Amino acid sequence: MTDLHISLLTIIVAFFAGLIRGFSGFGGPAMMLAVMTWFLTPVQVIGKVLVIECIAATLLVWRVRHEVDWRTSLTLTLPTLLSMPIGHWLLTHTDPELMQRFISAIILLTCVLMLTTWRYRTRLTFPYLVALGLAGGVIIGATYIALAVVAVILMGPYDRNETRTLFLFWGFTMAVWYVVLSVNSGHTGLQSIVSALPAAGTYFLGSWIGTQWFGRSTESSYRRYTLILLTALALIGLLH
Repeated sequence: MTDLHISLLTIIVAFFAGLIRGFSGFGGPAMMLAVMTWFLTPVQVIGKVLVIECIAATLLVWRVRHEVDWRTSLTLTLPTLLSMPIGHWLLTHTDPELMQRFISAIILLTCVLMLTTWRYRTRLTFPYLVALGLAGGVIIGATYIALAVVAVILMGPYDRNETRTLFLFWGFTMAVWYVVLSVNSGHTGLQSIVSALPAAGTYFLGSWIGTQWFGRSTESSYRRYTLILLTALALIGLLH
C-alpha cells in the first residue's frame, strides 16, 4: 500500500476506534492496533496511535475530571507508569510478527475472561490494585493494549460510570507517559505527529458520538457491546 492509502485507512479506522473509546472508555487503541498491524509493524503503528490517543484522551478526561475517584485511579495508575518502561523495552527488542500475535492473544484472552459469569464482589484493596498496575504496565508498555487490566476491573463490583471514568483517566495518563518513552527511544517524532493529525480529528469525532451512545446505554448493554467489539478485534488480529 502507498503512503496515501495508509493515511486514508488510518483516518477511517480512527473514526471507528473513536466510537469504541468514547463509548467504553477504552478499546480505541486496541482496534487501531488490531487493524493497522496488518500493514505496518507494531512500532510504526504505535507512534501514530499515541498522537491520536493523546489528543482525544485529553478532551475526554477533561469532561469527567470532577467524577474521578482519585484514590483508586492513582493507586492503579502510578504502578502502571513505573513498570511500563520494562514493557516498552520488550517492544523494541522483539520480532514484529511475534509481537502482533501477542497483541491479538492478549485481546482474545481478555474477552474470554470477560465472558465468564464469575465476578468478585468486593472492591480491590490497595495491594491488589498495585499488583494489577505493575503487571498491566509491562503488558501495556509492550503492546499499548490495556485490556488485560480492563478485564479485571470489569469483573468487579464497579458500575459502568465509575469504570468508564477510571479507564478514561488511566488511559490518558498512560498515553502521555508512553509518548515520553517513545520519543526518548526515537520511535515517535515530528513525522508521526504530522501524519496522525487528520486521523486525530476523525478519532475525536467518533469519540464524541461514542460518548452520546454511552449516555443512552444500560449496564448490561454496556458490557455486551464491549465484549462483541473486543472479541471481533481479537479474531481479526489472530486471523492475520
